[in-house]
Amino acid sequence: MGKGPPMSDSAVGYAQMDIQELKDALQLHLKFVKRQRGGDRLNLSHKNVESLRFDKIDLSDAELVGLHAANASFRGALLTRANLFGADLTGVDFANADLTRADLRGARFARANLEGADLTDSDLREGQIMRQSDEGELSYVDNGDSDSRFDDANLRHSNLEKVRMGRAMGSGTDLFQANLKGARLSGCDFTGADLSGAVLDGADLSDANLARANLKGAEMIGVVLDGACLEGVDLTAARFRRSEIMAAKSVEGAIMPRTAEDLGISVDELMADHKAWMMSGGAKGEQAVFKGIDLTGFAHPGIALSAAEFSDAILTHANFEHSFFSMANFSGAMLAHVNFSHVDLRGAKFQCAKMTKASLVSADLSAMPIAGGGGRTWPTNLRGANLVDADLTHADLSQCDFTGATLQGADLTSVDVSGANFDGADLTNAIVEGVDFSSCVLTDVMGIDASVIQKQKKASAAAAKTAAG
Repeated sequence: MGKGPPMSDSAVGYAQMDIQELKDALQLHLKFVKRQRGGDRLNLSHKNVESLRFDKIDLSDAELVGLHAANASFRGALLTRANLFGADLTGVDFANADLTRADLRGARFARANLEGADLTDSDLREGQIMRQSDEGELSYVDNGDSDSRFDDANLRHSNLEKVRMGRAMGSGTDLFQANLKGARLSGCDFTGADLSGAVLDGADLSDANLARANLKGAEMIGVVLDGACLEGVDLTAARFRRSEIMAAKSVEGAIMPRTAEDLGISVDELMADHKAWMMSGGAKGEQAVFKGIDLTGFAHPGIALSAAEFSDAILTHANFEHSFFSMANFSGAMLAHVNFSHVDLRGAKFQCAKMTKASLVSADLSAMPIAGGGGRTWPTNLRGANLVDADLTHADLSQCDFTGATLQGADLTSVDVSGANFDGADLTNAIVEGVDFSSCVLTDVMGIDASVIQKQKKASAAAAKTAAG
């Protein structure tokens, strides 16, 4: 636990805790958590721990009211049911921390990093600490502007299911692919927020301000939008019921998904033109462009649409079994529950696509050989894609780029991942037993046992040495 930069304005007058005293208190708290004799609940209320590190420490049930923790690090820490009422958490690193059922009322998160953090059922409403003078008079402790509590906070991939949230999120809040299912967000200000790929199913957004928010690829089934402002919101590739969207106070300027009728040509004619375009090397026909088109439930197994354009399209529950989509572009597309079983997807682009519960059984996502490229290949791009609970059993994922992708709960039984890039990917609870990751890039990957990977790499190196000798 080292010392860092100068203390914040809110911590002025609060001496930083003695390191040995803090270590002793943490040891007693660990005993308390384990229900061992001599344990004592950690109480750091109104203490100054700025810029100190608490990474992966169990702080569950701790009393941290009014804690001054600006720029501290709690990466991977366990803060279940912790009381952080009115705490100054400016610039704190909570990446992958567990804050379930925590009391976060009035806490400041400006510039905080909560990427991948679990805040399920936590309380994020407003709150302010009161102080009593020697004369017995009560006054509020200044903890900054409540309207800027989340300014520039990073909540990417965070779990905010069933949270109770105050009216202000703050400008620049990043909620990319966050889970807000069933969250109570009535009256919240999400102006200009990035909610692309977020799950908002069943959330209460009544009277919320979502003006100019990015909701591309968001899931919004059962969302309550009575009295909400959706002016200028981007709903491209989002999944929602139009009747629920129309309950909003205003949708002026909102960008809605297009329908197949907007193509100006039948889907069958478009596919025929694409076939001619492919067969003639572009001399005849035209490339099939389904950009931003809603094709929910589209069923066409065995179709050949290599190099087709599907970016930002909605293909929920579509069936493309045994089809050919090599080099096709599905960037930003809504592909929840899509059937890509036994499909040729070599070199396809799925950057930031929503592929929750998609079926890719025995699909070929290996790199596409470049014609005349002297052996060079074009890898399949799944950077930032959401593959939560997807079925990838027996798929060829060799050379795939999964940088920043989310594969929580995905089934990777019997897959080939040789040479794949999982930099920053999340494989928490994914089924990976028996998968050989020895040749993969695994920088900052989550959910894989590092010791197992190390053993695989040693075994691979030994086998290579034996073969060479």
